[in-house]
Amino acid sequence: MDGFCFEGDFVVEAVELISPDKEKCVKCNACVDICPMRVISVDEEGYPHAVGKAFLTCINCGYCVDVCAPGALKHKVRKRSANSAAALRAAVKRLNRSREYRKKRGEP
Repeated sequence: MDGFCFEGDFVVEAVELISPDKEKCVKCNACVDICPMRVISVDEEGYPHAVGKAFLTCINCGYCVDVCAPGALKHKVRKRSANSAAALRAAVKRLNRSREYRKKRGEP
């Protein structure tokens, strides 16, 4: 059953949670670093993609979409904030705090 996964007694259709616009993506990995649930990784070409059962784990916070300066990332549920400039500034602050915290903990 391609595109499906089993969760207990339920069959859940796998959805592509995120998709990058490869023409716009600059492969900065900000979306990977800001994701609080760690469900975004990069593929062999360096583009972001959802890992494993991300559609079951993602909390739909939208941080990944907001931190994407070129607007290259699309999320199945969350859309880019209406005030994208303000959302980007807030997301960059959040990203810097997240990177500092992970660095202090010795995480990659």
